Amino acid sequence: MPPRTPATVETKTKQIYSLLREQIFQGVYAAGVKLPSTRDLANEFGVSRALIVDVFEQLIAEGYLEGRQGSGSYVVDLGGTKRQFYSQLQEIHSTGEGTVAEPPARFQGIDFRPSFPALEHIPFKKWKETAIAAYTNTHSGDFGYDDDPAGNWQLRTNICQVLLHTKGIRCLPSQVIITAGATQAIAMLSRLLLKPGDAVAIEDPNATFIQHIFESTGADIIPVPVDEHGLRVDDLPTHRRPKCVFVTPSHQFPLGSILSIGRRIQLIDYARQTGCYIIEDDYDSEFRYAGMPVHALRELDSERIVYIGTFSKNLFPALRIGYMVVPHELLDPLLRLKKLLDMHCPILPQITLARFITERHLEHHIARMKRIYSKRRKCLIAGLSNIFGNRVKISGDAAGLHLVAEMAESFCGSQVVAQLEELHIKVYPAERYTIVKGRYENQLIMGFGNVGEINILEGIKAIASVLRQC
Repeated sequence: MPPRTPATVETKTKQIYSLLREQIFQGVYAAGVKLPSTRDLANEFGVSRALIVDVFEQLIAEGYLEGRQGSGSYVVDLGGTKRQFYSQLQEIHSTGEGTVAEPPARFQGIDFRPSFPALEHIPFKKWKETAIAAYTNTHSGDFGYDDDPAGNWQLRTNICQVLLHTKGIRCLPSQVIITAGATQAIAMLSRLLLKPGDAVAIEDPNATFIQHIFESTGADIIPVPVDEHGLRVDDLPTHRRPKCVFVTPSHQFPLGSILSIGRRIQLIDYARQTGCYIIEDDYDSEFRYAGMPVHALRELDSERIVYIGTFSKNLFPALRIGYMVVPHELLDPLLRLKKLLDMHCPILPQITLARFITERHLEHHIARMKRIYSKRRKCLIAGLSNIFGNRVKISGDAAGLHLVAEMAESFCGSQVVAQLEELHIKVYPAERYTIVKGRYENQLIMGFGNVGEINILEGIKAIASVLRQC
């Protein structure tokens, strides 16, 4: 018989621990019952007595057993619905006898998900080399807690330089807070600025998760319609004052329009008059296909606007690094909130990203991806035009990773989406992002970032085929 390795012993310990705990939950060993001796159980299971002692000590530490000097180990009265609790654990952790539940399967097919980057073109090799170099030169002190919840200073400095060069934003590193993606930034702002009964004005349509974040505060959501010039500022509420207005001015999600300069000035005037803050989410506008990137709304007012950016689109979503540029008035309360939530974002990825930006790898990657996305965008536009002709109108394609295809047919109240999914093709009707329903029933939001050109054409043909059958 081969000698037992530490891993084998550890597995055996866990197995016996789980078995005894199960028997306690199921009532095999009822409350107050004395368990067999460690020697007897060791003989029964064919293991060392020391292993059983370890299991008993664990069960005693967790409150399942009570050790009585000179008498043995007894089951503690746990109270509650022990059997029901255990069966729920079984459902969570297993799918059958002795099997572990598998994670949900990833979608295998053609997915026109909007605002999703090309995962196959992640600069993994360069990122790995940068990470190794960054970790090699990292001081041991960087492996502890960071006293500054705002994040790595060099990364914040680099962000300021990038924003000045690409967005016309002038800010100090002390005004930048690193967050776990744009999602955490929005969640922090909603928690700070809103309480139940307050009002928040948001673009309609908008990303569904944004709606959920604001709803979670108990605030009243005021949907404001969007047209080809962005948020219709004239439709902002006058009967009550919202605490904040959420906008995506450089590339509205999901309709793709750009907030005009006239409306930008009008929106800032509204914020000054009502005392509300503007939350500007700039999620993917660096991928602009004609001319320079659109300057940020925050360029016009640094004290009424919180600017939010992310590296999920221009690098990869799993990085989970975003940031916000904060007015001085909100800086201290947001830093206190950040420290309360998670102390600070993980430092080592921030150090790697800072170096990645310093060595201009991010700049070169964005330039490369802009060429790739431009080809995919042109392929999608050409494919839609060739197959649907004058039955499709394309808009919102000047920037970003998706466009809007307005069809002659409606996608609401039909089985088109379900039939396409049976063919392993995912599409996204604009209506799924709306608060007020019925305005965009014939529009599809079509992402091209993570779809190759061959799959783009196959997907369009499948959409046309399904629509012909309806």
